[in-house]
Amino acid sequence: VKARISNTEVRYGTQVLDLPVLASNTTRLVPEYFEGVLATSREINGLELTVGKFTKNQMSDQISTDENELDRAVVWGAKYKFNDKVNASYFGIDSKNALERHYVNANYKQALANNSSLTYDFSGYHTEFDEEAETYSQTTDDLSDRKNDIWAISGTYNTGYHNVMLAYQQNSGNVGYDYGQNADGFQSIYLPNSYLSDFIGNDEKSAQVQYTYDFAGLNVPGLSWTTAYVYGWDIDVADLSNRSQLIVDNATEREFFNQVKYTVQSGFAKDASLRLRHSYYRASDEYQAGNYIGDTNEWRVWLDIPVKF
Repeated sequence: VKARISNTEVRYGTQVLDLPVLASNTTRLVPEYFEGVLATSREINGLELTVGKFTKNQMSDQISTDENELDRAVVWGAKYKFNDKVNASYFGIDSKNALERHYVNANYKQALANNSSLTYDFSGYHTEFDEEAETYSQTTDDLSDRKNDIWAISGTYNTGYHNVMLAYQQNSGNVGYDYGQNADGFQSIYLPNSYLSDFIGNDEKSAQVQYTYDFAGLNVPGLSWTTAYVYGWDIDVADLSNRSQLIVDNATEREFFNQVKYTVQSGFAKDASLRLRHSYYRASDEYQAGNYIGDTNEWRVWLDIPVKF
């Protein structure tokens, strides 16, 4: 059921949330579902406000609409466009008996000569985990005092058909940005160093270089290629039998990423797209499966067909 009053939209029912604090750079084919109320207001020019409360939580492989037994999750946030150059946003979530999380983002686009530009971006999360929350990388036995801060800065240079990005990302606290069934959108993050791995280990630092080419420069509009390399270091790995003891404090991980995407430009299939993605991922022995995803070579293929009504 959906009702619209002026520019304020109120929805009730099962929602696939699409908020920065509840969505992911690492695409999941079938998302997590929540049931509740979500209101979005655009009454003020340039400002978007969001607030919601959800009381049921279901994964894509579950039958029951509340198999995760969500007590309640309250979300809120705001996005504001200051002008054509500056944007900022803030979102928060309080998931009872799981976590409280806050997200901020700000970016600035600087125009340069010859239609080139530089875009500066900052984003970060602060998370406090409740005792009942699920985490796997904490370096403490005190489940009532688990916190995480993760932030990233990036600079993107665009000129003609070329796009180059440099990014730095850093984690701090006594737990990583751990994924778990904490009713926060499950595997959710909006940070630049996010491909197959999200480089979210306990105390981890990571750096990235990314390059994208638009083949419209070779008279093939709709075709693009993105390649990236990310390296993470200084990861703390705890002894599973004694979380206050570290096995190592300098574990590493790295990923070499490539993606080719083609979007149909005209005809009956206009805007349909095909993506072919490959990730080569390696981690030090201490940071293998059980702590994170483990060494992986992965191919992914997406066929996206938009349906317009």
